[in-house]
Amino acid sequence: MKRASEDHSSDYPTKRPQSLTHSNHLPVSPNLSAGSPSPPRKKELKVWKGCSLLKDFEMVDKLGEGTFGQVPQFLFEVHKARRKGSGELLALKRILMHNENEGIPITALREIKILKRLRHENIVPLHDIAISHGSRGQRSRASVYMVFPYMDHDLSGLLNNPKVRLTVSQIKLYMKQLLEGTIYMHGQRILHRDMKAANLLISNNGTLKIADFGLARPFKPEGEDYTSKVVTRWYRPPELFLGEKKYGPAVDMWGIGCVFGEMLFGRPVLQGNSDQDQLDKIFQLCGSPTEDTMPGWSSLPGLEEKGVVYQVNRSYPRKLKQDFEPYGTLAADLMDKLLVLDPTKRLTAFAASDHDYLWVEPLPAEIGQLPVYESSHEYDRQRKHEAQQERHNNHHHNSNHHHHNAPVNHGHHLPPSRHGGASHPVTTGASYRGSGGGGGAGGYGAEHDRREKPRPHGGAPAASTYKPIPLPKRPQTSAVPAPAPPSNR
Repeated sequence: MKRASEDHSSDYPTKRPQSLTHSNHLPVSPNLSAGSPSPPRKKELKVWKGCSLLKDFEMVDKLGEGTFGQVPQFLFEVHKARRKGSGELLALKRILMHNENEGIPITALREIKILKRLRHENIVPLHDIAISHGSRGQRSRASVYMVFPYMDHDLSGLLNNPKVRLTVSQIKLYMKQLLEGTIYMHGQRILHRDMKAANLLISNNGTLKIADFGLARPFKPEGEDYTSKVVTRWYRPPELFLGEKKYGPAVDMWGIGCVFGEMLFGRPVLQGNSDQDQLDKIFQLCGSPTEDTMPGWSSLPGLEEKGVVYQVNRSYPRKLKQDFEPYGTLAADLMDKLLVLDPTKRLTAFAASDHDYLWVEPLPAEIGQLPVYESSHEYDRQRKHEAQQERHNNHHHNSNHHHHNAPVNHGHHLPPSRHGGASHPVTTGASYRGSGGGGGAGGYGAEHDRREKPRPHGGAPAASTYKPIPLPKRPQTSAVPAPAPPSNR
């Protein structure tokens, strides 16, 4: 079966790669990163030219902040900057140290080392290291900055932008690139360990890059003990909640499944407010664990939160496939094979890239033929929401003050309408926070509150020759959040 029509033969191979079994063994095929080969190793090493000075850059705006992994005393900030002379826009990740005697955190050094090793078009490159020597007289400390290319969006911010509606072709394009980058990364024996929407950077031409390798580390195929306190809660696989320490690429594949579902729904699929609640939500969707569906689960150390050992109190049936069926049979099947309780049966990145979902009409959109959106980072959306909420609160306070001093009105006081005629629309969605190991500042590294915002029916993206295929209508009954209705284009 051909993967693409003849019109797309230059962008897509006309033959599917040989199908793989759904094991967790990595392929050693020459097609491991087909379509995006990496340059020879010797050339990679020659690219590194040493450190720049901070004075070579002009700071433009703050993009985010956070901590390195599980080490709260090691903070970082991410800034949008412009290189003087060339005018190139960049993202500078500043490593903050309260005590210079402690040096740079090991997680930052590990991230630098891993990024120097990886060269792939779907993995964010580390362009440079910039340093600021500091001054005792001016009481400024020395700082180290990691220099990345500036990307217009992260997927989390894009999904929270009320003007953005992802189409089927757009989702397939992002999934294809995400899987290509993951194939390469796992082929280089690297685990990301914090795969989530906020850590996927997207440019306005549609290029996706995996970012924030602060929790990443090399792994051995034969297995090794690692900490289970990794991966942001909403994207963490069940085996890590239950204390599994011997794991491999399957932990990243669970996160990719969650990201895929998030693109379909427009918001995270599994939103637990604690580790125990998160595990409950996983089992409610994917079924309660048994020795058949998750061999050895009962022998794992188990989740212990606030001194209480987690117990599976109910026998939940698996209903993931039926809940995703409104988005298409193939989309539901791909989700069903990614969010598998047994990590050994989860699709590998290579096998997922061969799934029929990505190779039937509508095909993945082409790079450069997507609508252009305003900059949408998780941090940007948070700040805009907070500013809007503050304006609304001030307006509400002033209105109450005026109402208190004005003559009594016995009519009903109605809130402003969301669909026009109101100068201060009401934000009805509740705020929520993703938690867990590591942080991501839009994909450069930090973790922040994300807000559910009203999604108006208007506000179509900028005009484009690209003709989107809208997602199905909102399903009437579903145990998981349903998608926002498509915009009128």
